[in-house]
Amino acid sequence: MTGIQDVLAVLEGAGFKQLSKPLVVVGTEFDFEAAARGTNNSHDLVLIASDQVSRRRLQRLLAGLARSLDLASSRRPLSLVLMGGIAAPDRLELERYARILPIASANPSYAEIEDAVAVLLPLKLPNADLSHGSDPVNEVLAVLGPVKATSEHIALIRAAADGANSVRKTLLRNANRATGWTAMEGDDDE
Repeated sequence: MTGIQDVLAVLEGAGFKQLSKPLVVVGTEFDFEAAARGTNNSHDLVLIASDQVSRRRLQRLLAGLARSLDLASSRRPLSLVLMGGIAAPDRLELERYARILPIASANPSYAEIEDAVAVLLPLKLPNADLSHGSDPVNEVLAVLGPVKATSEHIALIRAAADGANSVRKTLLRNANRATGWTAMEGDDDE
């Protein structure tokens, strides 16, 4: 597989759809090496170019595509996956029209591709391990060790989920109750 095909494979794995060549927008053809569009939650139009295309030609293609998308009132953000090195002035010119996602290598690994296009990929969240008790009270009590949990302990742990102010109010109520203090109305709001 070539680097371009590998980039397309990563994008398609994330729900992007490969577009046919040449890319046609408002009746104008744009001969990018490859293009894909986001589906579902992504609206990006992703262009893929290698170091085989001159930077000058790439700038003209990208500028023309950006103008055509404006004429079509498209709201799709443009991203350009650029394989191979790029000089800073060339990158600045390209960034006028698209988000540049550079890949240093002309034949990148899947890991390099995923790193470069990470902003286009859905987040991978770790699976929550619910087998060890998903109740936060049980988890806190397990960390505290062999403590006989009272209703005050549990109320304090539950208050922690609502923030520091809630913990203060719960501690104040517990202290008042333990000392026999009968708070006046509104005292436990402090």
